[in-house]
Amino acid sequence: MAQETITSVVMFADVAGSTAIYENLGNELARERIAKALNMLISIVKRHKGVLVKTIGDEILVYFTDVDMAVLAARTIQETMEDDSSPENIGVLIRIGMQYGSAILEDNDIFGDTVNIAARVVGMAKARQVLCTQEIAFKLSNPELSSSMRPYDRIRVKGRDEPLDIYILAWEEEGDITNMATASSFTNPAHHIQMQKLTLSHGENKYLITNEAISYMIGRGLDCDLTIIGELISRHHSKIEHRRGKFIITDHSTNGTFVQPAEGQEVFLRGEELTLMGSGGIGLGRSVKKGEPDLHFLCE
Repeated sequence: MAQETITSVVMFADVAGSTAIYENLGNELARERIAKALNMLISIVKRHKGVLVKTIGDEILVYFTDVDMAVLAARTIQETMEDDSSPENIGVLIRIGMQYGSAILEDNDIFGDTVNIAARVVGMAKARQVLCTQEIAFKLSNPELSSSMRPYDRIRVKGRDEPLDIYILAWEEEGDITNMATASSFTNPAHHIQMQKLTLSHGENKYLITNEAISYMIGRGLDCDLTIIGELISRHHSKIEHRRGKFIITDHSTNGTFVQPAEGQEVFLRGEELTLMGSGGIGLGRSVKKGEPDLHFLCE
């Protein structure tokens, strides 16, 4: 297939919490349920004139040349999964991330910055959420869809001077939408306390993460921003990002991340994220209560 450049909406849709599904159901049954869900997603995408690029484990990568059809497909996916009461789909939840822009089609695959950003956006999404960039929210011509877009977050992306504004599609009843920024706090971050820097301490060494950081990876991998060796530490264990004036830690590990604030109870994360506030300790794969934390943190 010859190389072709297109302008499109790139969408990732994946099964949220698939690791837990495999743990609870076993490999065979979990694989069957996830495959059934993905087939349903693919069918909806095709009905909305989308093109399947490929299936990657528990997610699909697709693109649309029509912005409204892409968002309609995303809404239909969530509504269909919500309304499906069949036993095999209970507990199977979908998250969706989208970006609009130019991409390269070649050898039955799609490449480019638009794809990378869409992957970043779906990584932010929680189960049952549809997230997209401002480009999509502002290009919608359908009044109903346009009025359903809400400001959600702001992220920094490598190679871009300005952060990207992220929107959430309010496909549910308004009162059911969670983790959503209000318009006033989104457009005027001064309404919140803005964290400017985060200091991590490991042994005698200190590491500074500023509010300009795009992402800061911690783990035993040599490609991490901070490499820590330990039996329970994953290659890419946890990631810290600065979003909307706060430092957010996200677990990407097998054994989980433990956060012990200076005041309050220890929080265990597995595939989840938490806002770091004040000071405290972080355990990589083990509870902070069982000994000295792997890291100390201080937000300022």
